[in-house]
Amino acid sequence: AADLAAVLKGASAVLSCVGIAPGGANQRDGNGLVNVKIADAAMAAGIDKFVYLSVASELANGPAKFLLGDYLKGKGEAEAAVVKDFPASSLVLKPGIIAGAPPGELRPPGPPGMTPVPVEAVAKAAVAGALGKVAGTVDGNAN
Repeated sequence: AADLAAVLKGASAVLSCVGIAPGGANQRDGNGLVNVKIADAAMAAGIDKFVYLSVASELANGPAKFLLGDYLKGKGEAEAAVVKDFPASSLVLKPGIIAGAPPGELRPPGPPGMTPVPVEAVAKAAVAGALGKVAGTVDGNAN
């Protein structure tokens, strides 16, 4: 963590979308612990703002919680660390399904009834958080 804090020194914000896609190995640590360490290092480096890309509560509270247990637990642990380390200057983005696969890549549809949020809307919100224009939690597909 000290090495990461040294690298982050001088930055005004950190944006983390680090994680492991659902279904991979080490879901809890790959989505939780790694982001806890990033948030702690950012705090130690004196960073002012932190933006974390998580997952919509709608997914975490629905049937997916049984299929994605460790993935969702890890995301929750990361969210808690970000809010603890940056209580007034963090933005936790919790979009549902993000639309906008890279060219040539197909993505499966999301759960029925969940409207995809454009990747551009997520990016715009993340930049607003990094610039300190918005803080708190944006949960769901508010675009």
